[in-house]
Amino acid sequence: MASKTILLEKVEELVAPALSQHEAELVDLQFVHEHGRWVLRFFVDKPDRITLDDCAVISEHVGRLLDGADIIPQAYSLEISSPGVNRPLRKESDFKKFIGERVDVTMFAPIDGRRHFRGTLEAADAGVVTVKDYEQKSYSLPLQDVAKAKLDPEISI
Repeated sequence: MASKTILLEKVEELVAPALSQHEAELVDLQFVHEHGRWVLRFFVDKPDRITLDDCAVISEHVGRLLDGADIIPQAYSLEISSPGVNRPLRKESDFKKFIGERVDVTMFAPIDGRRHFRGTLEAADAGVVTVKDYEQKSYSLPLQDVAKAKLDPEISI
């Protein structure tokens, strides 16, 4: 099998027009081996929120494209779902979209002795995201050094 990264790039390129046609944005794409089977998992969103019906329609369209292209050599299950409340943040545009929201960011290397930052996303510009932690201290985090970032909403019950 070709490297997973190359495979995911091919898959993303193949399905991009279909996602665009459905006004859906690819938030994350994973190809993982779980419980003895391969799973190709798309996390998609829409400007006005993604619904279960949207996921079903997109799944059918993407499934036809993938079957026709036959670029994945082994058997796999296709999953299309919402990114959920803890949506991952990857691109600068993702961060810009959620300025003012609570985030959880992990860095590859420490900044000021810390690798983990939780707080409010203040800004995202020129490859840097700014997070104000709960002690009201702001940190400028280079996007290229972000290992993982996600929304961290406060959920009230």
